[in-house]
Amino acid sequence: MNRIIAVLMLGLAFAMPAQAGEASVTWENPDSYRDIRAAEELQSRFEERVFAEFERHFAELAGKLPDGQKLHITVTNLDLAGEVLPNQFGGSMNMVRVVRNSDFPSMEFNYRLESASGETLASGQERLRGRDMPGQGSSYIQGRSQHEMLDYERAMLDRWFYFRFEQ
Repeated sequence: MNRIIAVLMLGLAFAMPAQAGEASVTWENPDSYRDIRAAEELQSRFEERVFAEFERHFAELAGKLPDGQKLHITVTNLDLAGEVLPNQFGGSMNMVRVVRNSDFPSMEFNYRLESASGETLASGQERLRGRDMPGQGSSYIQGRSQHEMLDYERAMLDRWFYFRFEQ
């Protein structure tokens, strides 16, 4: 009987998900950010959506950290890839975020990685600039759809996380 209970307990231990790292994101003075301009959406709703998407991505990255570690991010500046421009389509004027070859995203933030006991393992200030853009070197313009939202920014953060914490 004790063997059965021991086997069941062992099975439950392996079935439980591991506690991965966590992330917290603070948006410091977003009104002063270089470019988080909305195209065809209320600015407040756009900012909420953009910030939530970044928070999800930082949480996803922190999930790769060892158990109990926490990544604290304080964003101090943000410039989304592209720029918002008028676009006439079908006889009506719309605003659209257009990404050209030189419209790199950039982000400035402070980070602190802490252990489960609260000890600071790493900290610093980052000024990232994403340079790997689709079509780089060619002369094309791309509008960003909602489905592509933050693709360039996510790639920039993925590279930062890899070189800062995974190597």
